[in-house]
Amino acid sequence: MISLSGGDLYSLLLEMAAVPSVSFSGGENVAADYIFSRLAELEYFQRNPSFLRKLPAAGDPLGRSAVAGLVKVSPEMKQTVILTGHFDVVDTEAYGALKHLAFSPEELTRRVGELDIPEEARSDLATGEYLFGRGVSDMKSGLAVEMGLLAEISRTGDFPANILFLAVPDEENTSAGMRGAVPWLVKLREEWGIEYSAALNGEPSVGGRERPAGTVYVGTIGKIMPFFLLVGKEAHVGDYFEGVSSSLLAAHLALILEGAASTSEEREGKSFPPMACLRFRDLVKNYSVTLPERAVAYYNLLTVKKTPAEVLREMKAAAGEALEKALGRISEQNSVIGSRGGSASKTQRFVPRVMDYAELLARANTRNSDLAGLTERFLSSLPPSLDERERCVETASYLLDLAGEKGPLIVTGFLPPYYPPRLNHGRTGGERAVLRAVARLREDGKTFGMDITAADVFPGIMDLSYFGFQGDPDDLDALGDNMPLWGNEYRFPLEDLKKLDIPVANFGPVGKDDHKNGERIFLPYFLDTFPGLFRNFARYLAEESAGD
Repeated sequence: MISLSGGDLYSLLLEMAAVPSVSFSGGENVAADYIFSRLAELEYFQRNPSFLRKLPAAGDPLGRSAVAGLVKVSPEMKQTVILTGHFDVVDTEAYGALKHLAFSPEELTRRVGELDIPEEARSDLATGEYLFGRGVSDMKSGLAVEMGLLAEISRTGDFPANILFLAVPDEENTSAGMRGAVPWLVKLREEWGIEYSAALNGEPSVGGRERPAGTVYVGTIGKIMPFFLLVGKEAHVGDYFEGVSSSLLAAHLALILEGAASTSEEREGKSFPPMACLRFRDLVKNYSVTLPERAVAYYNLLTVKKTPAEVLREMKAAAGEALEKALGRISEQNSVIGSRGGSASKTQRFVPRVMDYAELLARANTRNSDLAGLTERFLSSLPPSLDERERCVETASYLLDLAGEKGPLIVTGFLPPYYPPRLNHGRTGGERAVLRAVARLREDGKTFGMDITAADVFPGIMDLSYFGFQGDPDDLDALGDNMPLWGNEYRFPLEDLKKLDIPVANFGPVGKDDHKNGERIFLPYFLDTFPGLFRNFARYLAEESAGD
């Protein structure tokens, strides 16, 4: 039976965790089938089968689907609270010799002490109060509670609003599941005659016995990924100063951007992580004793207010600075070598340039009448193993050839995925309703002797970013214009996002070490206390939205 009782929740969590739903794998389809079939057992959906749907993500290479289930408490009720979360998990490589047990939480918990786990995890294990396993914290425990609440309301009808349960794949990869679900949210709103009051996610909070109630978040951070195609000038290593190594450009760019405090955004006294390079490599196809002409570097940037246009301007400025410093170093070091008693090597007069991807595309288009056809054939020739980011990089490098551009040059733009920040500014009735609901939840926590912390921004990436775009839609022009394969292989539902403005909150069970071999859930809170608090919070969101 699906319910919020401790025994039922525990059994449901074990069953869900047993499904190896690793992100970007066929296991996600198995997980969707499982969730759908369990909800289909509910009498409500047997009477109302049209309210239980699989929602295919358009163009998804694995044919993955979200699962949606609507419980209408009365025919005339329009107000609807969304309960959402993801059913994919990260891989199990961290478990080493025990990775075959990663999806068997009880057995893994008995043996996880054999692994090299943190001392805190070992101490938690000794208490007998934690369940270990992939996905038990992130985030199948949260989904289990959401399914339990949906089932409860489907049986009693005792709730001040409709409940729409939405479980999606792929959050751990590029959020293809949630991006694919956004057009469905717009469509189903019209088909079912409902209005969305708030979206409540169940991602876990970090905590434990000393601080069991975790945190409720009313916003989530954004993520944008600038890339730099670094183009030097080829030369034999014996004629070093006649060329420019792309590795030198990459090094100077890293010194400017990597971990730079200037790239860290701030909101209400809290600073967020600075830029970090996620990958850098040369684009040399074969070994030779030639200075590498091309390299790529792409960076993770977390945002709470910067627009893509602002980021692009800053990245072009950083690229210009990197070029200037790299060329200055070449000249300086050549002079040093010359001062040792020999004549300085012959050097070229380099004219460094910076352009964005949109400019590169325009130049390639000017020189090639069938650019679209050429690009399509090029993409079809790439190995299918390349992910979206690498396909974008290869496309940019190919356009560089078609445009006939030479270095020293840096081309900058963006790679997928993109997550817009979703914040609660307290400006709309819906946002204020969420804040009132949070205040009521915190009072409930006090009755249990708990201090439920409220926070503006969830510090990690999550699907709540896609419940409406808060900025000026024109802000995204710079993103779309400067991302290779935008709207083609990377689908971003901008037009449908413009039609949504759903306040968000996240309140989940307490877990630790997500994505690691010590991933675990604190069972006493998850089974005994959290379900009632979650039920109350969902009710408060409905009541406060109705009363605004």
